[in-house]
Amino acid sequence: MSSILVFQANPEINLSPITDRLWQAKIPHRVVMNDNSQDLWVARIEDAEQVKIWVQEWQAGQLTAKPDPKEQLPWQLEVQKALIFTARFPVTIIMLTLLTLVFIMQQLGIVVLADWLLSANLWSGEKLDFSSFWQNDFYRWWSPALIHLSFMHLLMNGFWWWVLAKEIEAHDSRFILIFLVASLSIGAAYAQYLAVGPYFAGFSGVTYGLMGWVWGRQTFKQARYQLPSWLFPFMMISMVLMMFVDGTVTELKIGHESHLSGAILGVLLAAIWPQIKSVHVREELKGDENDG
Repeated sequence: MSSILVFQANPEINLSPITDRLWQAKIPHRVVMNDNSQDLWVARIEDAEQVKIWVQEWQAGQLTAKPDPKEQLPWQLEVQKALIFTARFPVTIIMLTLLTLVFIMQQLGIVVLADWLLSANLWSGEKLDFSSFWQNDFYRWWSPALIHLSFMHLLMNGFWWWVLAKEIEAHDSRFILIFLVASLSIGAAYAQYLAVGPYFAGFSGVTYGLMGWVWGRQTFKQARYQLPSWLFPFMMISMVLMMFVDGTVTELKIGHESHLSGAILGVLLAAIWPQIKSVHVREELKGDENDG
C-alpha cells in the first residue's frame, strides 16, 4: 500500500488552506518540498478524488474554512471509494463474507454440522488423544473454525476479525494473514480436540491468535499497528476471569483451550517470524508541521 500524488504547486504557493482542510477531515497526507515544486501526497487512494475536488475549489476560491456538514459526495465517488477500500483488504473481506455465508447456510440447512465438524467416530473418548485428530478428512482440520453456533458467536468473532485482520493485512501482508489463519485455526482446533474431544466450533482461536500476533510484533519487533498494546493483556485477563467463572459458577462450555492455545501460538509466531521489511503507510506519511 503506497501514497498517491494528487497535486503539485510552485514552491512559493501557500498550501496551508488545503492542508488545514485535510487535517480537519483526518485525511493522512504529506507535502514534499522539491527544488521546483511542492507535492501533495495522500495516504489512502480512496481519498484522492475527494482531495482533488477540494484542490479545485481552493484554486477557484470556493473552499470554505471548515467542511460543510451538509456536503455530500456524488454517489459514483462514494462507490469508487468503497471499491478502492475493499481492494485494500481482500483477504479480510473474503473471510468475513465466508463466515457469514456459512452461518446463513447453516440456518438454511445447506451446511450440516456433522459434515463440517470433526468426526466423533474417530475419537477414542479419552482426553489427550494425540493421534485420531489427524485421521479426520484433511478439510476437517480447519472447517470447525468456519462454524458458529449462534449469531452472537459470529458477531463477536466477526468484529474482532475485522479489527485485527485488516490491520495485519495492511501492515504485514496478505500472505502472512493467510498463513496465520491456516496455522492458528488448526493449532487451536488441535488443542481443543486434545482437551474436550471432537465437538467444538468457532473462529475464536484465530482471533485470539491474531491478538497474540499483534502484541508479539509490537513487543518483540517494535512493529507499529493502529491498535493499543494493552488490548492483548486485557483480553487475556478477561479470558482468565471467564475461565474462573465458567469453572466455578456456570457451565457456559466456552472453548477456553482454543482461545488460550491460539493466543500462545500467535505470540510464538510473532516472536520467531523474521523482521518484516515493509513501509507502513502511516509511518511513511508522518511529517512535522512544516510539511503541512
